[in-house]
Amino acid sequence: MKPHLKTIIKGLLLSILVFFSVSFIMILPQLNPLSDTYGFNIKIGFPFVYYYQFWAGHDFLNWEWKIINLILDCLITWVAVTGIYYFIEKSN
Repeated sequence: MKPHLKTIIKGLLLSILVFFSVSFIMILPQLNPLSDTYGFNIKIGFPFVYYYQFWAGHDFLNWEWKIINLILDCLITWVAVTGIYYFIEKSN
């Protein structure tokens, strides 16, 4: 396997882990049962919100996916993590 392809595959795997970790960290503060916020709102995504869930009445839970924001978040994470990984490997 070519060295650049190996770097891209390792960067892809690392970016998947970073993406899931950031999404998990973004949701943790919103699940605090002791918060004083009224209602129930969850927003997932950094820097763009790609999933939004909220109460739209007493018994009606509403949600929304923004697929373009999900794709943009994945792309930004992949470029950033793979770029950092490439420059770290290049310097060694």
